[in-house]
Amino acid sequence: AIAQGAADFDTFWREALQRGGVFSEPPAAKAVALASGEVRYTRPQFEGTGAYVFATYPHPMLHDGRGTNKPWLLENADPVTKITWHPWVEVGPEAARKLDVRDGEILRLTSPHGTIEAPAYVYPGLHPDVVAVPMGFGHTAYGAFAAGRGVNALDLLGEPKGEFIPYLSTRVAVTKTGGYQKLASVAGEVRQLGRGIAEAVPLAAARKGLTVEQAYIEAGHGKHEVNTEQEVEAVEGWGEAQQAETRYGNYADDHPMWGMTIDLARCTGCQACVTACYAENNIPTVGESEIHRGREMTWIRIERYWDGDRGDQARFVPMLCQHCANAPCEPVCPVYAAYHTADGLNGQVYNRCVGTRYCANNCPYKVRYFNWYKYNETAWPEPLHLQLNPDVTVRARGVMEKCTFCIQRIRGAQNDARLEDRAVRDGEFTTACAQACPSDAIVFGNVRDANSRVARLKQDPRGYHVLEDINVRPAITYLAKVLQPVEG
Repeated sequence: AIAQGAADFDTFWREALQRGGVFSEPPAAKAVALASGEVRYTRPQFEGTGAYVFATYPHPMLHDGRGTNKPWLLENADPVTKITWHPWVEVGPEAARKLDVRDGEILRLTSPHGTIEAPAYVYPGLHPDVVAVPMGFGHTAYGAFAAGRGVNALDLLGEPKGEFIPYLSTRVAVTKTGGYQKLASVAGEVRQLGRGIAEAVPLAAARKGLTVEQAYIEAGHGKHEVNTEQEVEAVEGWGEAQQAETRYGNYADDHPMWGMTIDLARCTGCQACVTACYAENNIPTVGESEIHRGREMTWIRIERYWDGDRGDQARFVPMLCQHCANAPCEPVCPVYAAYHTADGLNGQVYNRCVGTRYCANNCPYKVRYFNWYKYNETAWPEPLHLQLNPDVTVRARGVMEKCTFCIQRIRGAQNDARLEDRAVRDGEFTTACAQACPSDAIVFGNVRDANSRVARLKQDPRGYHVLEDINVRPAITYLAKVLQPVEG
């Protein structure tokens, strides 16, 4: 081919670049006669006589196990189950009722090739005749974090036939062992309870440019549901008076005002933003035992809510500090560690913080995290300390922390612009979560720049604020998910 005819490597390389690659000659076309009427389809034959078809799949974070020795990935929850650090057995609601099993109860799965045991997780989207276990666990070596963690789902499968592993080829018998393991889950409430957290609009309403409220009315639901527990006693002019009194300081309007939009129609729940935030902001992993205590440290989390007629449609909502203009965390701090900056950020002064945790208690979004241990001394033993971002403070024990909108990137861009005697350009920098998002769901910028992308997106009819009725005026605008019509 091209390599054989080249006098030397340089000539070969130039020709390969010109053609865009090295290609073999295409085979000559052959005429093939097919008797389409003779094609026969048969049901797949599964090994074993168990009552359930066994399905295994690459773990969304660990893949086939190659990422199991990375604590960032172990603590990054499965987008659907929200389980960290260990495997689980997914069963559908019908199968769970038949087996009389609940979340965390240990199930024994037996196939002709082996047996494994793992805690159950009842997943509303699973077929009643199927049980599923993620790959990636059950290492006997590979590293301190991977060794001895969980069970290997591939133990239930036969030897590969050819070059492919028969992932869907086996039936298993499922029995309860009587044991129980608390799931290392970071899932909160699975329903929205009328709070309008993960909003969605039909495709037809989105094409008409309707707001969430208008789409709700058009669908025949009347006025959008409001959580009555949050309704304020009706006082004439109360809302207008509150809005007029909630601007912090006498900040000039030529200051930038940083804000964000998150498009739920684009978000797939992949959690690349979570891992990027770990890396950018020196966030420690806390381990399975602390996850059980609800002490995870992730500054951004992907909340998953179940919706739909059968409660089996997942909605993902990235949740981080909302940088509220009327932030309830700020007035309760006795040492002014939580404060408001001139460019609209909800700041946190680590050296002032004495760890009262009043701010976390007063945050309606629950996005503040407390350092219970000396992670600054123990989380990154040598040589892992070399991975730390030198532009971000490593927090000490007793300090509250949260999303900063990547303040180090903001100040870096402002310093560069000041040296060049110009304003910060739109798109010149962005936050780590927005940079890592593969679907471009997160957009960050100066909302006071009317031509900025974030300012334009904030005018989208699908835009809304989470818990808008409590008047904290968040800087993050969510764009409602667009529901595709279901045919058949």
